[in-house]
Amino acid sequence: MLDILFKRNPSTEQLIKQMGSSDNAAALRAAAALKERLCLQDGSMHGVDLRKANLREARLARASLREVILDEAILAYAYFGASNLQGAHLQQADLQGANLREAQFTYADLSQADLRGAHLAEADLRQANLVQADLREANLWRAKLQGADLYGANLKDANLYLTEFDSHTRLPDGSYWSPDRDLSGFTG
Repeated sequence: MLDILFKRNPSTEQLIKQMGSSDNAAALRAAAALKERLCLQDGSMHGVDLRKANLREARLARASLREVILDEAILAYAYFGASNLQGAHLQQADLQGANLREAQFTYADLSQADLRGAHLAEADLRQANLVQADLREANLWRAKLQGADLYGANLKDANLYLTEFDSHTRLPDGSYWSPDRDLSGFTG
C-alpha cells in the first residue's frame, strides 16, 4: 500500500500516518519524504500521535516535534540532534543508543523510557519526567536537568560531568539535589 501512496504523491497527512507505522522501512520512507517537504521543521508534526511507531535509526535532526506522542515507540539509534521535543510524550519509548545531543525536552515525559547508552550531551531536560527511566551508560555531559524528576531512574555508569541540577531536581532515591550532594552512589 505504501508504494501506491508514493506513486500518487501522497498528502502530508498520509505521510504522517505512515510515519507512525510499526513497519520500520515504511516509517523511515515517510519520514524522509516529510523531511524533503520540510514538514519536520514547519510545525506540521506538533502534537502528532506516533505512538508505537518504529523509527529505529531515523534521521530527524533539527525536527520540530513539540508535544508529539511517541509513547512505546522504537527510536533506538535514531538521530534527533538539536530537535525540539518540548512537551513530547515518550513513555516507555526505546531510545537506546539514540543521539539526542542538544535536543529540547523541557516538560517532556520520558518515564520508563529506555535511554541506555543515549547521547544526551547538552540536552535540555528541564522539568522533564524521567521517572524510572533507564539511563545506564547515557552521556548527560552538560545536560540541563533543573526541575527534572529522576525518581527511580537507573544512572549506573552515566556521565554526569558538568550536568546542571537545581534544588527542584528529584534524584533516583526521592531526595532533592543540593550542591554538596555526591551523585557517585547513583552512577556506581
